[in-house]
Amino acid sequence: MSLFSTTSAEETGEPMAFTVAQLADRIKQVLNGAFDGELEVEGEIRNLGRARSGHMYFDLVEPPPATSIGKQPEASVSVALFKFNRARVEETLSRYGNMVMEDGMKVRIRGELDFWPPRGQLRVRMTGIDPRFTLGELEAERQRLLEKLRDEGLLTRNRAVPFPLAPLRIGLVTSNGSAAHRDFCEELEASGLAWEVVLVDTPVQGMDAPARIAAAIARAGRAGVDVIAVVRGGGARTDLVAFDDEAVARAIAAAPVPVLTGIGHEIDRTIADEVAHEAQKTPTACAGFVVTAARNHLVATEQAWNAITARTERLLDDSGLLLATVSRTTARAAEDRLRRAGNGLDGRAGRIRDLAQNRTRIEVRRVDTFAGTARHRAAAAVTHGRRTLEQARLTVATRARRTPAAATRDLANLEDRLRLLDPRVILARGWSITRHRGKVVRDPASLGVGEELITTLARGDLHSTVSENRP
Repeated sequence: MSLFSTTSAEETGEPMAFTVAQLADRIKQVLNGAFDGELEVEGEIRNLGRARSGHMYFDLVEPPPATSIGKQPEASVSVALFKFNRARVEETLSRYGNMVMEDGMKVRIRGELDFWPPRGQLRVRMTGIDPRFTLGELEAERQRLLEKLRDEGLLTRNRAVPFPLAPLRIGLVTSNGSAAHRDFCEELEASGLAWEVVLVDTPVQGMDAPARIAAAIARAGRAGVDVIAVVRGGGARTDLVAFDDEAVARAIAAAPVPVLTGIGHEIDRTIADEVAHEAQKTPTACAGFVVTAARNHLVATEQAWNAITARTERLLDDSGLLLATVSRTTARAAEDRLRRAGNGLDGRAGRIRDLAQNRTRIEVRRVDTFAGTARHRAAAAVTHGRRTLEQARLTVATRARRTPAAATRDLANLEDRLRLLDPRVILARGWSITRHRGKVVRDPASLGVGEELITTLARGDLHSTVSENRP
């Protein structure tokens, strides 16, 4: 019976009978008649596999709506990209931003619809691809997400988080052992500063990368770090789609500390870059930004300490000059008081002497008439004069002694105040100053085990070595 003869079926009303090979051949002929030549199909790549033979196989699916998360695709067709066409397709993708086919990528492919009898499988034999469609889809999705994040105020939320003065504890979100991980850590080590890096390992490419990256950022935020660095090495534009994902953007915006990105691409900015506190071009540049921030804080601290030291030295110098000036002024004042007291004593003594002489002459003139009375009064006058003279002498002497004593007390008070400003007095109370390489140590975190220290005490210096560091 001929394959296309339907006489018996029409005459008898019985269904047509085929062998499996005949049915497969009939299906191929029907498909060839319905789909003459090449066609183009749009969809999302799933289950991508690369065979050792050089062929590539995947499913091209019609994904469910964004609101139907977790549901099966609405439609799916198998695609075969054979080795002789694969090289041409990969070269085309390479010319457009070094793109590489991977799961989750939206594509428009060109090929022929084919039925493969050995497996009874309907598939598309792929011969070409439109890279501009993929780039357009990526950019359209990117712009849609940017607008959504902007409307919710998430683009600037992380930038509003204050940047720490000394970001020495870093949460690093990247793939453990990757080039980005190595470059970032080498840049930190080269700075010579003391760092603590909390690594949160996560894949940075693939279907599950966005959710894993978002979870890693959240874990780093709970680890008590100063900043979070999200880094990845260079790659094709499609390799970076994980960093254009909404989950990653929301995780960065919600982070409790500033998030820095160092995603190795030079042309485009990812959504993660737009939402982050600071965006750098490479992992090395990202680490360099953190090093600069920490070093600026260290320099500012040293400058502040040097200013305090200089200010203290100026105050001590000024106090010394003031003390010398007060001492000279006090000495001159004491000399003046003594000189004035001496002059006053001489004047009083002269007046007393004149008074005594006058009284003596009066008594001499009256001695003849009142000899007994005059003698008695003369004796009384002499006695009174002596007492007055003695009292005057004692008064002058007392005042002369009090003046230098008061000056001496003032001088002693000034010396005591100066002594309180002397750093040696502070050291004598039990305080000490510890230095490392000539610089004062303020933070144990700045030292490593084995570092040599010099501690200045009231009576000398101690040399020691750090055996344990407990910030």
